[in-house]
Amino acid sequence: HPLTRKLIMATLLISLFGCFQKKEKKNDLSSWLETNIPGQLEVVNNIVNLDLKNLYIKKTSTIVADKSDPEVQIVITWFKEQQPDLGVTIDEVKASLAKSKHEVEAARNLFTNLKKSGLDKISVGVIEMAAYILVFDEPSPELRKPYLEKILATLDALPDHEQTSIWIEWMEPAAYQEHFKEIIPYGYWQRGDSYHESKKIMSLDFEWSPGLKPDILMTGWAINSSSGRSITYMEDAYKAASTWAGKNIPSPFYLEPAQMVQMGPVDDDPMAIEFSFPYFDSKPDTEQSGFEDSALGYVTGIYQTDQKTFTKIKKTDEL
Repeated sequence: HPLTRKLIMATLLISLFGCFQKKEKKNDLSSWLETNIPGQLEVVNNIVNLDLKNLYIKKTSTIVADKSDPEVQIVITWFKEQQPDLGVTIDEVKASLAKSKHEVEAARNLFTNLKKSGLDKISVGVIEMAAYILVFDEPSPELRKPYLEKILATLDALPDHEQTSIWIEWMEPAAYQEHFKEIIPYGYWQRGDSYHESKKIMSLDFEWSPGLKPDILMTGWAINSSSGRSITYMEDAYKAASTWAGKNIPSPFYLEPAQMVQMGPVDDDPMAIEFSFPYFDSKPDTEQSGFEDSALGYVTGIYQTDQKTFTKIKKTDEL
């Protein structure tokens, strides 16, 4: 029937028109940026957030970079639904961008001056009043003091710098320029994984004031017991723990080198890690759930990371 055919055609046209409309109205941040601040910014990645509430309200936080200067990065929080214009305003984005540009400029200035002081294999980041100086070298006691002296001298010589909270973090040498070059972009700190902790060997943080002496700060270095390097320390400590256990624990017993080993900081020595190795009457099946319940106790001691010694070893029934 001609009327039926016309109705079918009209329905198809409406459906097609609806499809085109949906394609045109993309409700995402990239589209919003291109519409409101064309050609200036690009999405780097979304920040991982496991809060289920954010999924429900369609809330997303995204790292965005300046196309002309990608080290300038900001975070934009936006809502896919329920809020007009994603809940984002042009003024807020431009204010965040101006702040980031100011911080990147400060980081570049500090980096340039530290480089002139003779420091090599470093990266610098600035967030508000804090400066982060990452050093990618072996963190020997012989190197730590001259690095600290040069950093303090550089800060003293810089006119009117806003950064007074100073974080020096000694990183794995192999991580040098793996994810960024001279400047640490803001997005790096928002990774949401354990990469930084695994690569950070030790750190020193302090409030800077003019004329601060390095000797006062040297005792503030603290080892990071969560680093990947702690596995090497643990293996070294295990050798000494095993020798001690052979003399002090009645046979038969089995001292576990890796599974269920406890580790943590030491209050009176920030450059030491306490390790506790569980022991059993025989080697347990670590694949089986609840194997740790059969532990008879622990061999515990203090591993000094500079001296590479494992001392104050003792047996404990439980932790």
